[in-house]
Amino acid sequence: MDRHLPFSRLRKDDAMTEDFTAERGGVTIESGRLRLRPLAVKDAQPLTNLANDRHLAAMLARIPHPYRLSDARAFIADHGSEIVFALCLKEEDRFVGCCGLKPSGRKGRAELGYWVGRAYWGRGIATEGAQAVIDYGFTRLRLDAIDVSCRVVNEASRRVIRKCGFHFCGSGMIESVSSGRVASEHFVMDRSCWTSLKAWGRQ
Repeated sequence: MDRHLPFSRLRKDDAMTEDFTAERGGVTIESGRLRLRPLAVKDAQPLTNLANDRHLAAMLARIPHPYRLSDARAFIADHGSEIVFALCLKEEDRFVGCCGLKPSGRKGRAELGYWVGRAYWGRGIATEGAQAVIDYGFTRLRLDAIDVSCRVVNEASRRVIRKCGFHFCGSGMIESVSSGRVASEHFVMDRSCWTSLKAWGRQ
């Protein structure tokens, strides 16, 4: 999970590039309960309301605490080379969190990030959003693999990761804006694993 999360130029003839920003602005994904759409100016206040949570910040790498409206506006205006989707309840277009992908620094790979506001925990929203973004990464972006990390103490995030089908690949340390250097676990899903999971789901 990440301060926000998670692209720069994706050419149709070179979907392996690490530049995903060309994907921004027009991509919307719908799942059972969710609409994943580009972040908009109108999301600044609800994003602030949900992200300004000390416990949430402690579980993520890049969300500071306190989290201010200026932080939300700056992030919406410029989130670097990442693709970030607003997670919205489909019926109301209610903003409940973020999910996205960012270049991992290795060709053909990206890192998954996600978070959901405390009021919406325990409903499977993070898992549903993450699965939609994973599918997007392997289909539209034609990635070879997707990585994800979580704090060792973040059992809720670990459950999401396992439900999505990632494989544990090691432990380490990550820097958290709000918590400093913390112990983490790292997971990966490659294209062959994703293909198998999708095939099982059709049976």
